[in-house]
Amino acid sequence: MEFALFLLTGAVTGILSGLLGIGGGLVIVPVMLLLLGAHHFPPQHLMHVALGTSLATIVFTSLSSARSHHRHGNIDWNIVRLIAPGVMLGTLAGAWLASRMHTDLLKILFTVFVFYVGTQLMLNLRPPPGRTLPDSGGMFAAGSVIGML
Repeated sequence: MEFALFLLTGAVTGILSGLLGIGGGLVIVPVMLLLLGAHHFPPQHLMHVALGTSLATIVFTSLSSARSHHRHGNIDWNIVRLIAPGVMLGTLAGAWLASRMHTDLLKILFTVFVFYVGTQLMLNLRPPPGRTLPDSGGMFAAGSVIGML
């Protein structure tokens, strides 16, 4: 039965992500919190495991998405080369920081992030299409912030 719940969660997450354009973590993290909590998982580890599980799924979905976008010529690999080192460093720093946070603080930060994303979606807030990209230092800094988040 547990396995069926996890499969159903993955299917619903995929459908919602495809239909609404939301990240799967917005669905997976709350569901993982409920499922792990129902199985008496240690409360101090709940949010860390839920976030970690969500991030682990991103590896597969990102690779699949990148492959598809590459086939259609939708990736500027020069930009990827500029931003990737910052993303990697930011990811390591974010993981280190999250591992030291109390689970309640992680829940609060996740909730704030969900409301931020929801507000952007409801108000249809998008960056201006004609903006210019920063220099290599700015790309590294932006990548670091993106990776950390």
